Amino acid sequence: MKGEIVDVIIDWIEQHLDDGLNIEAVAARSGYSKWHLQRAFKEKKGITLGSFIRCRRMDEAAKNLVNSRKTIMAISMDLGFSSQQCFQRVFKKHFNLTPKDYRNQYRELR
Repeated sequence: MKGEIVDVIIDWIEQHLDDGLNIEAVAARSGYSKWHLQRAFKEKKGITLGSFIRCRRMDEAAKNLVNSRKTIMAISMDLGFSSQQCFQRVFKKHFNLTPKDYRNQYRELR
């Protein structure tokens, strides 16, 4: 059961990355308590649900920065961040580069 719910939740997260997801929203969607869902997710994936959501959003942001002409503001809003500043802070913590520097560095490699 735990594995099945985690797989369903991962699929749902992938489809709703731009909804500003949080653990409460995912738990509500799953019909399980936040505690139960987080525990099942950690057991199956080895990382927390919050970390998984954050990583997926950052991966999507990185892909958009390199492959689209969208502004950093548009990308941050598309992924459900409350502000561009919040997005930039989370992005820099994740990649150790600002979104602008990441875009410039990886576009040159293309």
